[in-house]
Amino acid sequence: MAPRVSNFAPFYPVSIIETMKSSPYSPQYEQLRTWLKKQREASGLTLREASLAMGRHHSVLGKMEQDRRKIEVLEFVRYCQVLGVDPHEGLDILINSLEDGD
Repeated sequence: MAPRVSNFAPFYPVSIIETMKSSPYSPQYEQLRTWLKKQREASGLTLREASLAMGRHHSVLGKMEQDRRKIEVLEFVRYCQVLGVDPHEGLDILINSLEDGD
């Protein structure tokens, strides 16, 4: 007798790992992360000082800067406020990198 396959078993034409490797690893995000880190350093704030001002653990911001965590839009805007920079500058970098095809 042949083994039965559940009708509820999902079929993935692409590996689940492939679908998980999304935006945090894109070149566009790398440019944004580099900009954020430079802005933090230019502001004179350490990672711990910036995270304290944001009300987040320093590891969260560290992971954002190190390509180990997605950058959420609201966190991005709040981080820019803490650093005293215009979030539009960072978004322009992201938009330009998309247009350039980087």
